[in-house]
Amino acid sequence: MGGRGSGPGWVTLAVMWLACGWLAVGWLACGGTETTDARPGTLARNGCQPQTCEEQGLECGTAIDGCGGVLRCGTCPEGEVCGGGGVPNVCGPAPCTPATCASARKNCGPMPDGCGRMLQCGTCAAGETCGGGGVPNVCGQASCTPATCTGLGKNCGGVQDGCGGTLDCGTCPEGETCGGGGAPNECGRAACRPFTCAELGKNCGSLSDGCGGVLDCGTCPDGTACGGDGVPNVCGIPPCTPMTCSGQGMNCGPVPDGCGGLLECGTCPQGETCGGGGGPNVCGPASCIPTTCAARGKNCGTLSNGCGGLLDCGECFSGQTCGGGGVANVCGSTRCLPATCAELGTECGGVPDGCGGVLDCGACAAGEVCGGGGVPNVCAEPGCRPTTCAFLGKDCGTVPDGCGGVLDCGACAAGETCGGAGVANVCSRAPPVCVDRDLGSALPVRLKGNTVWAHDDHQGTCGGGGTPDRGLLWTAPRSGTFTFDTARSAMDSLVCLRREGCGGEELACATGGISYGGGARVSAALEAGQRVLVVVDGAIGGGFGKGDFELHIHELAATEAGRCFDGADNDGDRWVDCADTDCQGEPFCDGRGCADTDLGSALPVTFAGDTAQAGDGYQGTCGALLQQDRAHLWTAPKAGTFVFDTVGGGYGNALYVLTGCRGLELGCSASRTAGKTGAPVVKLTLEKGQRVLVVVDGMNGTETASPIRYTLHITEYASREAGRCANGADDDADGRADEADSDCR
Repeated sequence: MGGRGSGPGWVTLAVMWLACGWLAVGWLACGGTETTDARPGTLARNGCQPQTCEEQGLECGTAIDGCGGVLRCGTCPEGEVCGGGGVPNVCGPAPCTPATCASARKNCGPMPDGCGRMLQCGTCAAGETCGGGGVPNVCGQASCTPATCTGLGKNCGGVQDGCGGTLDCGTCPEGETCGGGGAPNECGRAACRPFTCAELGKNCGSLSDGCGGVLDCGTCPDGTACGGDGVPNVCGIPPCTPMTCSGQGMNCGPVPDGCGGLLECGTCPQGETCGGGGGPNVCGPASCIPTTCAARGKNCGTLSNGCGGLLDCGECFSGQTCGGGGVANVCGSTRCLPATCAELGTECGGVPDGCGGVLDCGACAAGEVCGGGGVPNVCAEPGCRPTTCAFLGKDCGTVPDGCGGVLDCGACAAGETCGGAGVANVCSRAPPVCVDRDLGSALPVRLKGNTVWAHDDHQGTCGGGGTPDRGLLWTAPRSGTFTFDTARSAMDSLVCLRREGCGGEELACATGGISYGGGARVSAALEAGQRVLVVVDGAIGGGFGKGDFELHIHELAATEAGRCFDGADNDGDRWVDCADTDCQGEPFCDGRGCADTDLGSALPVTFAGDTAQAGDGYQGTCGALLQQDRAHLWTAPKAGTFVFDTVGGGYGNALYVLTGCRGLELGCSASRTAGKTGAPVVKLTLEKGQRVLVVVDGMNGTETASPIRYTLHITEYASREAGRCANGADDDADGRADEADSDCR
């Protein structure tokens, strides 16, 4: 794809987008209209191999089959429950939690605890008997005269009658609410009642009280942080990413990993000592002089003494935590200062305040839409949306932006000319081309490229004849076994290795090896300094034999764990990132590690984007195969029913919502139109704080993947569109938006 940052010509070498592999599990239209047909044969060669309940050791409940599908693993025998022994999807004894007198709200006499034993809940005071008020195991007087609504001066709502019962004191006339005037159970003009932290289920940070005020829900105890478990304004333990020996530049002795554990960084060769090299935990010939906590400016926790030993620098007091101020091994405060709407540059909708809370930044003026200009939570009139060089597939010269402006798409690299292949504003080389680019000895490699305007310069024993290709020269930085894959490629790809260069011996060639999409994988054992030509080619001629690809080069690893968001098959087992069982315990597989865009907990959302250079990272049960897609992380700011749609994007697409990078599909809709009628729409009920990954997937190409532009809306569900007829969204999820909906006529 894009050269020098855009277009299909060339590409940038670096970690571009974090996105997780997804399984091409087949497709069908769910809630949309006709979808694009998949090319026959694509799934037969690169198709997914689902696992059964038995193969995964599962006995009960609902699980995933490894290919995006859902398994029903049965029910448990009598006396057991699914997960009862603490292992998910495995039957075990149902745990019994005994009741207490307090939890049952009882204060006298014997009562069963629900688990086979009896509780003694005490005796009653003088003048009362156990159950005397009519409630078993609760002290009360034997006789009671209930009050009346009139006698209590109440005229609405439910009121206790003083004898354990409830009075219904009626309803209020139109324009008044019960308690609206400030007196409980008395009709009055409605006033705003602010929420409390407890009602909102929050225990830390600042957030709106719903009436224009701000609630201070307190601070978190030591060792926790506000929003640490991912739920805004709720105390939790933040995830910790342990450091490595090499990451700290250490090669000997024990070293803290920053998360409470210890790393053993090895021993020094004969004649050297740990710390002798002039740095802590670094081998060298000189004798080592241990450092101290004071010398390193530290006052808490454990750290290395630089000579293979450990220092205990003490504990923190007065509400501080070790590292709480952001400096490791230094005591500091963890209190978070929330941002304001003005500081964040937002002016409408709900926006995270940076401390786990949500700011209410207001509504837009008439004629404007929140996010209407493509910037979330900023009011704008829906208007012309400029295109980009990447979307147009251009990487040199100047081109119109579609809105009266001009885009500068850059210059070509040495040896290339702008428009040399007869395609305006696209860089190309004159044929033949053996090496398109020398990658040096970089490791790891994540390269995005495109073969559409390339030449057919190479052919391997496994295919590649008649399709354009790219030749990349790479030098092994050390001896080892290395993997080369094209996971996430939006084309039916082939990978071939040749020793030294174009005329060298073929070392490996494959058209498959990745368990989804159009990816392929090979591996080879190489010596330090050995060069190979890596050819990325089309597996077959015709449809999807050319297009966007990703090339990953890694040293073969024993496990994918610790490498779960680099887009590559590091351990060579065909499964990538969160699709690999090695990664399924990784917390950020909930969507945080693979989303292209984090929308926070904004509501409503109007987000304008495109899929240019995105790659094929996901596949829903509806839509088309081998198309580019984008993933958006969104957190529900409250419990409710929400509508996700792509009204007004101008291109047909699939829209599906997942529980995470490797999560279950909650809903999927696909359509060839994104107009005011018939656009994809998904309606879901979510819990407060629940994260979902919203994927917009293309359906625009039948022979090659073609990028699309889209507008993603997220709104709270309304039973009718009336009152929301200018926001561009399908608020009632009936397939018609704004003036196309009869509610707005």
